[in-house]
Amino acid sequence: MAAPAADGRRMARGAACIMSAMVSLRLIPKVELHLHLETSLRLRRLAEYDHPDRRAYSEPHLIADPGAFTGYDRLRRLRYAGRAGRIPDEVYTAENITRITGDLLTAAAAQNVRYVEVRVGGRRGFAALGVRGMLEAMARAAEDAERRNGIRSGFLVTLVRERGPEEAEAIVGEAAACRDLRVVGIDLAGDEANYPPAMFMRAVERARQAGLGITVHAGEFTGPTSIWIAIHQLGAQRIGHGIRAVEDPELLTYLRDHRVTLEICPSSNIRLGLAPSVAEHPLRALLAAGVPVTVNSDDPVLLDTDITRELASVQGTLGLSAEEITTLIRAAARAAFLPQAVRRALEDEVTQAPAAS
Repeated sequence: MAAPAADGRRMARGAACIMSAMVSLRLIPKVELHLHLETSLRLRRLAEYDHPDRRAYSEPHLIADPGAFTGYDRLRRLRYAGRAGRIPDEVYTAENITRITGDLLTAAAAQNVRYVEVRVGGRRGFAALGVRGMLEAMARAAEDAERRNGIRSGFLVTLVRERGPEEAEAIVGEAAACRDLRVVGIDLAGDEANYPPAMFMRAVERARQAGLGITVHAGEFTGPTSIWIAIHQLGAQRIGHGIRAVEDPELLTYLRDHRVTLEICPSSNIRLGLAPSVAEHPLRALLAAGVPVTVNSDDPVLLDTDITRELASVQGTLGLSAEEITTLIRAAARAAFLPQAVRRALEDEVTQAPAAS
């Protein structure tokens, strides 16, 4: 009969360790590379806040319980659940996009994030404002945040597989013309299983020729083969998630030797059923294999998390040392889509700061 009480004490001690770690981790400088603007959900909250009758936005939009689905379908259902209501087209204004981008960057600055790459690819935002109009609205917020809080940022334009290669090529062309608006790279995301990388080779090559960084969601809902293909067919420099790499020792060696960085998002992986728990997450195995690994929050509003919580969770649960936390942050600085000299300065900045104990 004492076992449940002992388990409860262990859980309480673990939670206390994570809370303690969060206090010190919040103070150290950080870099985040995998962070979605989550336009629909942030605009939803903005609409609720501004509308004189908030009940107007209270109609449920939950299509199905995400837990009843597996794979990429679970992500689709989770996004629908998070929206919780329809967002009118009139909410998609430049002013509102500036406002929600500012909110995101203010939240990141509060975590002492020194540099962040923000992903954007919402169809309705691009349709309402155009790609350039959307990025101009975001850039206004980024300039203000850098001036007020010192946080630097770059933008990744997301290409969604389900929308096809023609749209991807068109968006890359527009993104390449927006380097002046902090665009530093592209991100290929969406349904890995049914929309293979070969469909997007022309779009990605066009981005590379424009000098944009390439990151690809792979090894999340499909196995290690998707990572190999993303690297060899698309020239991916970073892999979004990539946790299935742990299944292929040869791939781990390749990632280590060629410095292909994984953008790990623990809470996202667990929420989507890709890892049973933080304790069983492959992060430690990836680190042990020498793979460049970063820790990120992915969708902070949707997942109710932030970069500090993610780092505290893996440190407290997996028993990562202060040096290993620094290794994670340094890897993010090294993999940022920035000029080499700027990356080195950023790496020095996060390395020389006192590590969280």
